[in-house]
Amino acid sequence: MNTTAAALQAQVTVATIRTWCRRGVIAATKTAGRWIIDTAALAHRLTIGALKRPARKANMLDLNATYTVTDGPSAGTAITTSVRIRERRGHTVTTIRGLAPLLADRIDAIADLGNRLHTLEVLRGASIVFSDEEGEFYTGGISSRDNGRLRTAYAGTSDLPVDVVLDLGEQLRAQLTA
Repeated sequence: MNTTAAALQAQVTVATIRTWCRRGVIAATKTAGRWIIDTAALAHRLTIGALKRPARKANMLDLNATYTVTDGPSAGTAITTSVRIRERRGHTVTTIRGLAPLLADRIDAIADLGNRLHTLEVLRGASIVFSDEEGEFYTGGISSRDNGRLRTAYAGTSDLPVDVVLDLGEQLRAQLTA
């Protein structure tokens, strides 16, 4: 498994997983500059740490959640969140797609079916990208914060403005880089 999947399973940051790999806390090999984590070793580490680990914080977002569209032509479609972390020109770039599960309460609160389906359609192609590099690291973004370190390709709707998605991006960045 890669560091992102391990971090999600362990409910820690990718940086913590990399540290565990470097220190030999979990069995892992580095191949082509990427850590490959032994699944059984991670499970064992989590069993050991289960008694010491504090309860999951209430404000943590569940990056394994799924949102299922219940109405319209896409009814039954399941949307899952994906997180991709990569190195680019010496900087870490994180891309999050499949935003609907993270905004489910806001989406479900849209009373008008047409507006709700429109919001889901606009969200379909949206992503949140953040980097430790200032500036134009991602050209597909429409809106940004923090001198371009946080960007989204979400165009916004009247029921779910761009600022809501950027706020989500701030929360995700804090969760994944803490």
